[in-house]
Amino acid sequence: MKKSFLAGVGLAALFLAPAAAYAETPWIHVRVEEPEKQSKVAVNLPLSVVEVALEAAPEIIESKGKLKFGEKHGMKLEDVRKIWAELAAVGDAELVSVEEKDETIKVWRQGDQVHVRVEEKGQEEVRVEVPVSLVDALLSSEGDTVNIKAAVAELQKKRGDIVTVSEPDTTVRVWIDEQNAQE
Repeated sequence: MKKSFLAGVGLAALFLAPAAAYAETPWIHVRVEEPEKQSKVAVNLPLSVVEVALEAAPEIIESKGKLKFGEKHGMKLEDVRKIWAELAAVGDAELVSVEEKDETIKVWRQGDQVHVRVEEKGQEEVRVEVPVSLVDALLSSEGDTVNIKAAVAELQKKRGDIVTVSEPDTTVRVWIDEQNAQE
């Protein structure tokens, strides 16, 4: 009886251990909904797959998980890093506030999040929230590259919403949890 009990426990451990490890694997989820078009897109990927895909796409990702930026966007990435460092030193603050007759735009940092809100005629049109640590990771390389590999490594530590965008006709949500399907 004791041998069969131990054999049963051993078999259970053999089958349950991979499932337990799998359950703790962080998954990134992306959901985009456009009700007017009756369109929904859902992507569910283990972050480990994202890491492998980044390494398998050398023509897109520069060496060692860095993406080239450049001046064609009107600003050098090193200048973006300097601005970000200064903003980090300030801490919580309202960074941008534009108020017009029918539109209000606000950008602020609160705690570990950067928030962007655009309201039109008193209704929220766009809402974006990004973790500060994710921006830190992206800007952790030198030169004109953003560090995608560091950003993915930072995402491995996160749980919950990473980015949300809400507009009247489109919603986008990116979040991380241990589920292999969306809620």
